[in-house]
Amino acid sequence: MRRVFLILSVIILLSVIYFAIINFNNYANINYLFSPLLDAQTKAGWTEQGAYFAKAIRVSTYTILVLLSGIFAGAGTVYMFLSAQNERVKAYRRELEKTSISGMNSASKVEVLEAKIKTLEKAFNTVIDERTQLEVQIKSLNAEIDNINKNNG
Repeated sequence: MRRVFLILSVIILLSVIYFAIINFNNYANINYLFSPLLDAQTKAGWTEQGAYFAKAIRVSTYTILVLLSGIFAGAGTVYMFLSAQNERVKAYRRELEKTSISGMNSASKVEVLEAKIKTLEKAFNTVIDERTQLEVQIKSLNAEIDNINKNNG
């Protein structure tokens, strides 16, 4: 679709330039609203036609002026929409970054908790092993005490 619009815009631009070139020596009267500055305007090549002032201007100049004003108006409109779209994209990126940071933060919290759980499991296993060893020692000591009591009694 972009190529179609690009081709159309180039064709229209070339046709406007062609129209301006072939009408270079032709003049057209451009009418403006009536103004009390009649003396200043008649000296500048303006003529009075009814309630309007008219100025003879080359059709090619008029065409180029219309083309340039259209280009600037179009560029301004596109820039307005493009800047609004860029602001939306920036806001969306910031939200994504916040979400990813909170996701990373949650993931790092989970990793820390998993590491703590593993440490606690190791400590628990160590305590269980030590308890088992102490139980074995207590049983052997109780057996020795029973042997001593049997020999004394």
